Amino acid sequence: MKIKSLSKENEFKQVFKVGDVFGNRVLVFYFLKNEKKENRLGIIVSKKVSKKAVVRNKVKRRIKEAYRHNEDSFTKGYDIILIAKESIKDVPFSSLEKSLKHLFYKKNLMRP
Repeated sequence: MKIKSLSKENEFKQVFKVGDVFGNRVLVFYFLKNEKKENRLGIIVSKKVSKKAVVRNKVKRRIKEAYRHNEDSFTKGYDIILIAKESIKDVPFSSLEKSLKHLFYKKNLMRP
């Protein structure tokens, strides 16, 4: 199933302005309840992570894949922005997946 994404600037601004924020060693997690029945995901990987677009795109793909693997266990109805920290490029995929689950768990967005 395709992941719905946040695409418009004002959608991002709304989540940043009104939403809740939480972070761990590799990701910063912004979220805001929306009126829809699915989650919409926005991923930000800045040039602080790497100057090379190839590396930034790889990080985005890894985050998206980690999200997709666990999507069924996450509560629906949120706009989510994940911001990669510099340390993310040294983290193996299993740890990335674990820290993503950790963020959702800490904010009670995991389904029982």
